[in-house]
Amino acid sequence: MSLTVKATGSGEDFQKLQPGRYEGTCFRIVDLGTRDKDFKGQVSKKEEIRLDFEITKAIDPVDNQVTMEDDRPFGVGKTYTASLFEMANLRKDLENWKDAVFSQAELDGFNVGDLIGMNARIEIGHTAPDPVRGFSGGNPKILKLSRPDGGMQQTPTINPKVIFDLEDYCNNFNGKADEQSKAMVEVYDKLPEYLQDEIAKSYEYKAATGNSSEPSESENLAKLNDQAAQEMNSPNFDDDEKKGGL
Repeated sequence: MSLTVKATGSGEDFQKLQPGRYEGTCFRIVDLGTRDKDFKGQVSKKEEIRLDFEITKAIDPVDNQVTMEDDRPFGVGKTYTASLFEMANLRKDLENWKDAVFSQAELDGFNVGDLIGMNARIEIGHTAPDPVRGFSGGNPKILKLSRPDGGMQQTPTINPKVIFDLEDYCNNFNGKADEQSKAMVEVYDKLPEYLQDEIAKSYEYKAATGNSSEPSESENLAKLNDQAAQEMNSPNFDDDEKKGGL
């Protein structure tokens, strides 16, 4: 019997998108709802949204790998507070992506769902290790979104294009069920498990589904990004019904 051992299952042996600049396309937008967030010991309620991209082209370095061994594109995502306040990260990234400031009409109500299928230039870095919280680091994260050459355009994707609206989903449980809410339940059922878990922590989900347990604090954002990277880029990520088809 060989005494050589490997860290199989530890999350360290999956392929990782390398730091650099890429072009990618937004294929999934998920309303995570309102959850408790802990920042430096201060807990507050934040409504959050997640944007996921599939990588289509390496820009710098041009020879960076953009697909995994099974030819699926690498995926990367970012979770934002759902706000277009002047200092909000979502507003900064979207204005960089559009290469234009928001008009007052957009600030009064911008439909994030309009971003589905739109291409972007994406700067990728890696997460830093955090021994205190048990995060190994080294997973891809979005540092910056910016306008792609030729401007934002609708682009075909390998992954199914998915928009999850939590309000529509909750309507299926609060007496307002209709075809749209039933369709959103099907969308939820096909989301990756880590996203379902994050949605289930929201106040909206708990109220709609009758979950009266005390709301737990959301996992640290770094942990969510690590989970997402491992889920999206794992060689075992091949169960469409469970993982949502990435």
